[in-house]
Amino acid sequence: MTRFLPIACVLAFFAARAAFADSPQAEFFEKKVRPVLAENCYQCHGPEKQKAGLRLDSAANVRKGGESGPPVIPGEADKSLLVKAVRQADAELKMPPTGKLPDTAIDDLVAWIKMGAPYPEGTVAHASGSDRSHWAFQPVKAPPVPEPRTPNPLDAFIRARLQEKRISPSPLADRVTLVRRMTFDLHGLPPTPAEIDGYVNDPSPDADAKLVDRLLASPRYGERWARHWLDVSRYADSKGYLFEEERKFPFAFTYRDYVIRAFNEDLPYDRFIVEQLAADKLDLGDDRRPLAALGYLTLGRRFLNNQHDIIDDRIDVTCRGLLGLTVTCARCHDHKFDPIPTKDYYSLYGVFASSVEPKELPLIETPQRTAALAAFEKEMAKRQADVAAYRKSRQDWMATLSRVAAIAPPGTDIAVLRALALLGPNPIQQLPAEKFDRLLNKADRNQLRKLNKQVETLQANSPAAPLRAMALADAPQPVEPHVLVRGNPGNVGPAVPRQFLDVLAGTSRKPFTHGSGRLDLAQAIADPKNPLTARVLVNRVWMQHFGKGLVGTPSDFGLRCEPPTHPELLDYLADRFVKDGWSIKELHRLILLSETYRQRSDDRPECAKADPENRLLWKFNRQRLDFEALRDSMLAVAGRLDATIGGPAVNLLAEPFVPRRTIYGFIDRQNLPGLYRTFDFASPDTHAPRRYTTTVPQQALFLMNSPFAVQQAKALAARPDVAGEPDTEGRIEAIYRILYGRSPTPTEVDLGVRFVEESHQTPDTKLTPWDEYAQVLLLANEFVFVD
Repeated sequence: MTRFLPIACVLAFFAARAAFADSPQAEFFEKKVRPVLAENCYQCHGPEKQKAGLRLDSAANVRKGGESGPPVIPGEADKSLLVKAVRQADAELKMPPTGKLPDTAIDDLVAWIKMGAPYPEGTVAHASGSDRSHWAFQPVKAPPVPEPRTPNPLDAFIRARLQEKRISPSPLADRVTLVRRMTFDLHGLPPTPAEIDGYVNDPSPDADAKLVDRLLASPRYGERWARHWLDVSRYADSKGYLFEEERKFPFAFTYRDYVIRAFNEDLPYDRFIVEQLAADKLDLGDDRRPLAALGYLTLGRRFLNNQHDIIDDRIDVTCRGLLGLTVTCARCHDHKFDPIPTKDYYSLYGVFASSVEPKELPLIETPQRTAALAAFEKEMAKRQADVAAYRKSRQDWMATLSRVAAIAPPGTDIAVLRALALLGPNPIQQLPAEKFDRLLNKADRNQLRKLNKQVETLQANSPAAPLRAMALADAPQPVEPHVLVRGNPGNVGPAVPRQFLDVLAGTSRKPFTHGSGRLDLAQAIADPKNPLTARVLVNRVWMQHFGKGLVGTPSDFGLRCEPPTHPELLDYLADRFVKDGWSIKELHRLILLSETYRQRSDDRPECAKADPENRLLWKFNRQRLDFEALRDSMLAVAGRLDATIGGPAVNLLAEPFVPRRTIYGFIDRQNLPGLYRTFDFASPDTHAPRRYTTTVPQQALFLMNSPFAVQQAKALAARPDVAGEPDTEGRIEAIYRILYGRSPTPTEVDLGVRFVEESHQTPDTKLTPWDEYAQVLLLANEFVFVD
């Protein structure tokens, strides 16, 4: 019936009112839902034609609906007409009229409805030349520092905005609060009582600077800040769902260790970018370790080895991670908001399509000759020989059939192999392995996959395997890309050159000339004249220190982004960052030594009334520890933290619990443990702009009941500097100093004494009163939050 014709398109664009420009829901909508609408619905329900009174190019018109009424019930897919229409189970309700959608597209629409059918407000905008005037696309210019000048220029910018609202900054925090704040910020760990005393009792005027320098010089700094970058790079130790191959990356950890080392050595950020995109194109000399940086590109999801999706993921992590641009929205159509045409997407597509993962990953260090290495090499040679022998047996068998086919009369069962005989003598043996494997039947392919998996599994799991990089290399012949119309590989459009984004390169844009173009791309991103790169990075660093960036959408600096709260300050930081040699440690020093950072976190009602979200930074924002800092801090106060740096990932959740830092835990992309999700760990499936904070009962239950938490409480109570105290008050004092960095109040001492004296050993957990007391203090907000 005619009245049902628009249903599939209507439901694909039903809107929920939400500003979700930088959220996973927005990404899902742009990548999975909008393309379905664009390919199947715009023709009849766009700006030029509105069948059945329905127009789909704005949220308001979608909510208004057409003749069929509301087409979606957000959150209830099975009750929504969209699902009925696209499943085409009803003879009168089949959409789109040209044929049934692929099952994957239907599943995406169902998932979208279940998440509430989110859809951005406002009319869809098409990129135009006028969009180039957007602030983020303008060159970074050093703004004048506002008057009155301050010792730290950063404070002058903040105070200028506060004065506009007639708000004064908060007083400076006390030294105990500051050393705790800075240590958690830079190390993700609590300071020890000795470290607190050393700073508090330092009478020198540069005590703050010495504290920051000491923290930045510690290897603990690299471990903490590398984890922030691993969110950006969607790091995981496994590939995600695959059929018949090893799901574990053999050397993902070498990328993680590279990032830790880069932060500790203060590798200039521009060099950091180039190494992550094109280390294989650099003259590295004898130090091959930077090749591990290419894990930035190679450690994403494998999408059942769909190369189009793998390339899309690499474009996304490059552009959102380094440029703050959602370029992958242009995969199926010109970007609806930013000046990024589909042609620019496929220019970058050609860069990554011209890059391949080498069959033999490159060594990044020369291994020591040991018995374990010899045993590994022997077993590896055996398994590789099994693969080669099986392939040769199939080659010989097929070569025999080829020779028979050459003399067989047409119509015989093996005549299909006649073409092979025309290729010359022994054509089968001359075919590259990957091409030959395509000729095998299903049973032979499965057996070959099984043998190859045994090779991969040994390399991925043997501790004796020599360290290698998850690298990329240029293909022998670069791909000349074409636009894939509507993102469909079967619908090839016009050719495009491999080149940088037009909105950033402008009239000086030229096609890339060095192989795949990855080095050209990296240099274009790291160019000091690029208006986005430095801004995006300093905003990420600011966000980690203050809880929110100067730009609230850290991975989207396009037209939909939140405008900067302090645009002049953002440019000042970006300009100075480049002038300081792209040094992230210098950026830390500038921020942490500012009075803005060193303010108290106490609420001030009169200020909160004028600026309830503290966007102008009239105080410091109290922040909750993330999962890594919480777990690491529990180990640290228990005196059990293993300070070993680097190495293969370990299982943190199995007993006996490994006391390594959380950054070294195995991240299973397909089956991320529930504990990680409970504490808001970043999804490793895609680039994560920021961590989201939730408060759920499971978090408290973990601290109350998990064997890990109980173990740390018992270890804390048994520490020599606690258990060795001669009296109850002394032990309480010691625990407070270790956990909170301060002495308990008289009331807290009295409560502690009563708790310990009136408690009895718990039979089920075999906890002593001191064990229970230590666990109670670990549960307190003062341990979990940082002022």
